[in-house]
Amino acid sequence: MEIKEFKLNDGTYFRYKKIGKGKPILLLHTFRNRLEYSDKLGKLLKKRNTVYSIDLPGFGDSPINSKTIYDLNFFTNSIIEFIKNLKINNLRIAGESIGAVLSASVSVRLPKKIKKIFMFNPYDYDSYFGEGIRRGNFFAKFILFNISLPIIGNIFSSLENKFILRNVMGGGFINPGNLSDEYLDLLCTSLKKKGYVYHFRNVLQKFKENNEIKEIYKKIKVPVKLVYGIDDWANESERLQTQKLLKLDKYHVINNCKHFSFLENSKDVFRILNSWILEYYILVYDNINN
Repeated sequence: MEIKEFKLNDGTYFRYKKIGKGKPILLLHTFRNRLEYSDKLGKLLKKRNTVYSIDLPGFGDSPINSKTIYDLNFFTNSIIEFIKNLKINNLRIAGESIGAVLSASVSVRLPKKIKKIFMFNPYDYDSYFGEGIRRGNFFAKFILFNISLPIIGNIFSSLENKFILRNVMGGGFINPGNLSDEYLDLLCTSLKKKGYVYHFRNVLQKFKENNEIKEIYKKIKVPVKLVYGIDDWANESERLQTQKLLKLDKYHVINNCKHFSFLENSKDVFRILNSWILEYYILVYDNINN
């Protein structure tokens, strides 16, 4: 399948691909991942959906502009321009981690184009650099602490390799074996990119203490489904706070899941994304009988 490039205002682009046919859905990956993160889920969805998956700006094989501030606003604007340019309507967005946060910010700006958003393991609680990632395991805590340091952090981040990446990301899986060697090799290609260290640290710095997203949650008008892995990094009080801000009666749980559900629990995610079909027919039935 063909991977295309969508040009951004800062002179770079992000990669995207489109598969399947049917109701459109956009899949947004987590921090440090890439569009291939959603491949397993996309294959399940493509029979009934037109599936769009992208590299979030600067991630994957998409280039980095070291003068760009990779904050919530830049990511949101980039996705909005993509949706408008491709003239996508009646869109559902399913995002994980920072992808979940972005599904919320995009929906507030494009309420007439977005049908529903699905927020999986939203990354909206950091009070310091990489707090959520550090909760994965002791190794992640050690690595992210050193990367957070001024000056030294740049040097430490430049030392990232397959061993470090495997052990840090392993803290987001119930079974670290679900992080395949093949996918790890793909992730490691990003290490060679110009500006990689800048992008890595800039994104985490800008998502630290990002109270703006809490205000954005209050403005959402489209239907929302909030989902957490049973052992996700977000603690119970953080989950309940997000649920309250989104004005939801409850959040849903995926058992046998930590943070990377699209990759480790794609079948469970698929069932949740397709539950809207059952909900639709129940609504139609109720309307007919009332």
